[in-house]
Amino acid sequence: MEDLAEQVEAELRKRLSIYSNIFAVEAGRHTISTFSNQNMEVQVDNVRDHVVVVLHTQTPPVSDHIVELLALLDAINNAHPRQTFVVFPYMPYSRSDRKNRPRISVMGQRLPEILNKVLNVRRVMLLEPHDPHIKQYFVPTADEVPALPMLVDYIRKEYLSIYKPEDCAVVFADSSAAKRFEEVPSSLGIEPAYIYKSRTDHSESPTVKVVTGNVKDKHCFIVDDEILTGNTVLKDAAILKERGAGSVRMLAVHGVLLDQKLTTQELMSKLAESPVDEFVVTDSVPLMDKLDYSNGKIKVIRIAPLLGETCKRLILGESLSELHRLEAESAF
Repeated sequence: MEDLAEQVEAELRKRLSIYSNIFAVEAGRHTISTFSNQNMEVQVDNVRDHVVVVLHTQTPPVSDHIVELLALLDAINNAHPRQTFVVFPYMPYSRSDRKNRPRISVMGQRLPEILNKVLNVRRVMLLEPHDPHIKQYFVPTADEVPALPMLVDYIRKEYLSIYKPEDCAVVFADSSAAKRFEEVPSSLGIEPAYIYKSRTDHSESPTVKVVTGNVKDKHCFIVDDEILTGNTVLKDAAILKERGAGSVRMLAVHGVLLDQKLTTQELMSKLAESPVDEFVVTDSVPLMDKLDYSNGKIKVIRIAPLLGETCKRLILGESLSELHRLEAESAF
């Protein structure tokens, strides 16, 4: 997390350098004291009348870090900043956003309420949230910035410089992905294909029903917002290879890459030995030592330039709309 924060600080400093007579970008520090009763206390540097950007992404232990975030924001409030922006490269609990079963918690909605009503947070930015509707839990509505243009740009530069578009296919792993990323095939000039499946619970073991679209001898790109255990994409890749696909690559914004049943090394070995030829993710979630076990099968796109550009626009009150275009990577 510290590495990502330092990278974003460097990007923001570069972008605000022409406003050096107005803004001086400083790395804010905070100290954490944990008492014998395991209570936490956070103290921040002097931020009185400063514009403060708080960067927080999901890292284990997730719930402990949420408490740290709340304590940090409380300490910042008590220091009287001019304005506070909270930036979530990957918002914790964002998948816990619906009460779709009896007597369950919905922390994806409660966390925004706590930030708004208790800590008076009014400016929040979400990077490629699991579901776009989650931004509406914030008041006012959170800003949303997609990282999808970075994946599209990666396909265009890294793969379409080698393969002809007619020899490729963008594969949608389910109906949700087909709806969310429907503009990707046309923007690349590649035909789409679809994997239809049924899912009876929250596990990553849906039943594949049918594959539509031509994937035989094609270089297939599966695009999604995140990869967690990899169970779903590994099954999808096996199905595509059985249908004659020439290669299968999975591109996801958030490389969460966690499995409660496996160690990090075991999970990375599973991915490395899978029918997926390559995984491409951003570092919106710190990958830590995971890459050491991936045998080079995981490629990483740095997210700091996008976050630096986004933070600059938030601070200067500039539009974020340009960043939503699938060609927008060139803007930063």
